[in-house]
Amino acid sequence: MSTRPYEPGPTPQELAAAVTTSRRDGRTTVSVTGEIDIATAPLLAEALRAALCDGVTRVEADLSGVSFCDCSGLNVLLAAERHARTHGRALRVTGVRSPQVRRLFELTGTTTATVGRRRRHPGGRDFA
Repeated sequence: MSTRPYEPGPTPQELAAAVTTSRRDGRTTVSVTGEIDIATAPLLAEALRAALCDGVTRVEADLSGVSFCDCSGLNVLLAAERHARTHGRALRVTGVRSPQVRRLFELTGTTTATVGRRRRHPGGRDFA
């Protein structure tokens, strides 16, 4: 009988969401596939943090592959947008296709910072 060292498989977070980063034309794109929730939001946070600290001035968060997002994911996006703005960078979220994700943004009054289009916050101010 032979024994092989234990090789761990993917974590539950890695099964629920995948985050990839690419750089092109002076812009870094962070693409997410799957669900962004309390378990997977740290993956997105780390990727956005790395992209915003990489010296580029434009970062895009592509959510076209996201089927679900809870307040944990929304908080990560808003924190990243604040960080970007504070440091003279721009974060634009694109590809919001999921009706659930779009509804989350609408219910919370989230604007340009996360959905890439200008909207007024219920309090009357714009994020961007």
